[in-house]
Amino acid sequence: MKASIFPQADEKLISLIREKSSAIVIAHRNPDGDAVFSSLAMREILHHMGKECLLLNEGEFLRSDVRKYESEFLKEAPEDFLGKDPLVIVLDCSTPDRPGKPFEKLRSLKTICIDHHSAGEPFTEEGLSYIVPQSPSTTMLVDEVRRELGVPLTEVMARYLYIGFATDTGFFHFLSEKTAPDSLSRVSEFTAMGVSPYDIYDMMHDGRKLKDIKDAASIILASKPVLGGAVIFARQPAEIGDERLSDSIYGTLLETENVKAVVFLKEKKDALEIGFRSKHHSQIDVGALAAGLGGGGHLHAAGATVKMSVDEAEKMLEKIFSELI
Repeated sequence: MKASIFPQADEKLISLIREKSSAIVIAHRNPDGDAVFSSLAMREILHHMGKECLLLNEGEFLRSDVRKYESEFLKEAPEDFLGKDPLVIVLDCSTPDRPGKPFEKLRSLKTICIDHHSAGEPFTEEGLSYIVPQSPSTTMLVDEVRRELGVPLTEVMARYLYIGFATDTGFFHFLSEKTAPDSLSRVSEFTAMGVSPYDIYDMMHDGRKLKDIKDAASIILASKPVLGGAVIFARQPAEIGDERLSDSIYGTLLETENVKAVVFLKEKKDALEIGFRSKHHSQIDVGALAAGLGGGGHLHAAGATVKMSVDEAEKMLEKIFSELI
């Protein structure tokens, strides 16, 4: 029988969750769906076990599909709650800087990490990190922890777990032949609890502002193919603002004939955020590329922040991609 892509977590980690009566759950700043919904699912699991739980996130909640959940998260842990010596559960973070400022006050507390990013080194005690790079989402690992804790699945948990999974897989688009069987068998359990894929898809994609769609269209129109169209550079000027436009831009440009990778350059006041997506059949490891720039991510989806101009970044990246291709 083929081994599951979801190995068991260390018993030390599971025991610690059982032992602690309170917990703080924190994911990376500027959260995406996987960060937000893995946090919400983890809180539901802990509440089912009779434990107190606070959710922290520095923000900003830029994505339209997570913005309405911002009120569920605090920016800072209250002193009286810290006095209860809570367990800190870090989700969807490969390095300790990713949770941002709220995590600074928590560093002295017992901490576990649940994540699916390949970059970075464990920052917890031995046995207290559950990091599975082959997992399509952190929510799937939270679900594995739920199973090992013996917590029954509820409709609310199933909804959160499904949304986080659907978000991080582009509604299943990024699943491979290796990850699909185990993942979709678990997804079927979520839908059996009453989760509607149709409703979730609409929730994730409806309600966008027309201005944002037009801004995304302008970025696509100005995109630049290099290396014979194998790579496409897309640039978001600083004046467009912070609305999350990259998902629709990646999705559109990756459909271009013969493209192997898309680079999204987002201008900030004092830095340049670079996002990478590569086609699965290309085998271009953008996670390793991003790690070389001080960032990280996955084999086919990653990012980094650099201090250079768009022109400098494009020249550097064209050279790097020419060697990769």
